[in-house]
Amino acid sequence: MRLLEIQHAGTITLTEDLMGVGDVPAYAILSHTWLPGEEVTFDEFTRGLGRDKTGFDKIRFCAQQAQRDGLRYFWVDTCCINKADPVELQHAINSMFRWYQEATRCYVLLTDVFSAEPTTDRVPGMPAWEGEFRQSRWFTRGWTLQELLAPRSVSFYSQDRTYLGNRYNLKQLIHEITNIPCPALAGAPLNSFSVEARLSWSDDRQTTREEDKAYSLLGIFGVFTFLNYGEGETNAFKRLRKAIAEDLQESSQPQASVGTAHKPSYYIPFPKNRHFVGRKEELEILSQTLLEGTGCQKMSIVGLGGAGKTQLALRFAYTVRETMSAISIFWMPALSMESFEQACVAVAAALHISQAETGEDDAKELVKEYLSADQVGPWLLVLDNADDHDTLYGTEYAAGIIDYLPESEKGMTVFTTRVQELAVSLTQSDVLELGSMSRPDATNFLEKSLIKKTLTEGREEVEELLDELACLPLAIAQAAAYLNMNRTTITKYLRLLRHTEQDTISLMSKEFRDQTRYKGSANAVASTWVVSFSQLRERDVVAADLLAFMSCIEWKAIPQSLLPKVQLQERMEEAIGTLCGYSFVSRRGGNNTGEIDGGEEWYDLHRLVHLATRVWVNKHGNTADVARQAMTHIAEVFPSDDFANQTLWRAYMPHALRLLNIKTSIDHALGVCYWANGQIEDAVRLLEHVVKVRDDTLAETHPDRLASEGWLCYMTSNQD
Repeated sequence: MRLLEIQHAGTITLTEDLMGVGDVPAYAILSHTWLPGEEVTFDEFTRGLGRDKTGFDKIRFCAQQAQRDGLRYFWVDTCCINKADPVELQHAINSMFRWYQEATRCYVLLTDVFSAEPTTDRVPGMPAWEGEFRQSRWFTRGWTLQELLAPRSVSFYSQDRTYLGNRYNLKQLIHEITNIPCPALAGAPLNSFSVEARLSWSDDRQTTREEDKAYSLLGIFGVFTFLNYGEGETNAFKRLRKAIAEDLQESSQPQASVGTAHKPSYYIPFPKNRHFVGRKEELEILSQTLLEGTGCQKMSIVGLGGAGKTQLALRFAYTVRETMSAISIFWMPALSMESFEQACVAVAAALHISQAETGEDDAKELVKEYLSADQVGPWLLVLDNADDHDTLYGTEYAAGIIDYLPESEKGMTVFTTRVQELAVSLTQSDVLELGSMSRPDATNFLEKSLIKKTLTEGREEVEELLDELACLPLAIAQAAAYLNMNRTTITKYLRLLRHTEQDTISLMSKEFRDQTRYKGSANAVASTWVVSFSQLRERDVVAADLLAFMSCIEWKAIPQSLLPKVQLQERMEEAIGTLCGYSFVSRRGGNNTGEIDGGEEWYDLHRLVHLATRVWVNKHGNTADVARQAMTHIAEVFPSDDFANQTLWRAYMPHALRLLNIKTSIDHALGVCYWANGQIEDAVRLLEHVVKVRDDTLAETHPDRLASEGWLCYMTSNQD
């Protein structure tokens, strides 16, 4: 390998062949398309000729750019290879991929992409050069394929030397031009992609010599062969395929217990979800983090039950299968140790581990040992519903799932969990927090899930429904299932949803079938959180009691000072953190509804979580006691009618009124129990507070509103 060297005087000289003389210095490398008769050859450069050719301007550009990047050496194919020497040419073609791979910088000079001056006919938001970039001859040539994929850093420049971007930030555009998957453009190992996929990347590319179309792919597959110009394209590809097959066979010779290492295997118990929409940003984050050479091998998806964590992981798994077919994919539920063991048996069967099939050994251990072996190819493991700490990490009496997970430099693991604490413990900062869907995606999802598409023509009704469902995927899926089964309209569904709390609970509790969910699991929104509520009660009683209290008051704008006191402030912070970690509660921060006590924190519950908590308390606790304790506490902390307390009034009033409201059947049932227990004093005391505060406030500030039935709207005007 020869390099061009920039001398102190600015002249450019050619080094001797550096192979076998020690370390090759850091160098830049040029990628371009040749101009017939205008390139500077090896012979011309060594004789000091060709300075007046267009090709020498490319050499000069590469030298100048290398200097800017602090490099003294660079390589240009036209003049660094003595093509008159067949031995050197053979060696260069077999080494070319590696030379581009080992370069510190690769500069792509697109001589048919001109200045970035704006034009009047271009598409709004599209760079002025994009049209020419898409049509560049560089994307049609055979040798430039390896020059695109091999280097660690690829920068693109226009004919006037304007920097256009690099391979990473232009990967979506390059993908659209070439059909090469984005992970490959972002640095994912090329052997992660199937042979046929890699061969297809060169389908529309051309070379001057027909045999070069095959020879230019040698580095893409990491194989070597001798050059035989004159054999024709067909024979060249036959020899290329033979070399690839021999290489795969040789690299797939494992130990007897390991099996065929590089043949991908799959165990995904769910079909691809045809109704999946959106989540492009989240899928891109997963792809960038795990597939694009960042070194990250594990990532957690965390979010509220029903936010779509499983569906996101499922779509990611199928995307990997479709675009990187060399990667094996395995799906394992962490609902219980039993469900994990059953999945291990299925995975062992997919991997043809005979011992597991005959039951002679523990499938969990066999799968772990198999996937941890050095000979095994790349794999993706999805551990779904990792929500229970003891199931995941074990107890003093039993091992947990984590003890049976494989570890390999070739492996990637995605966890889904509802618990922030578990997400952080599993993958540290590599956590993807999943919230509700965006409004456009939620609308698209609803329409895609409905049999009668015309139901979504009433845009205002759709907006109202999505507001009621908080754009939560599971709630939308459940609503669509109800609309499909009952052949009703969105207007009627909204009327039921808003009629009484009992109606809302009934709608949100209806189960429905879904092939992309576990058999026997609860799919209804109101019941999908019951397991999490029970886990919360077992792990943090203080947090569970706080959540039960919050279910008795308004679901939004809850000031911390309104919450029941805990003996230690640290314990209170820990309990709030637990609720936030389960995504049941979110923090607002100070000043959102007016400062109280130096800008204390405010909290919101997801509206559907608030409803589900009331269902849970009603089924698994003493509803009357919870309501009575909440009434007693708020009666104690509700401020006096001193006008100086007006900020507190506005903050506490909606929550006091919620407790005093007995219009719904559930609240009425609570009231009956409440009076029967002789707690009328607290209710009367709280009601007196509310009425006196109302009258005193309006008498002083808005006397004309004192008799108005709209006084509550005034008192809560600062509530979001």
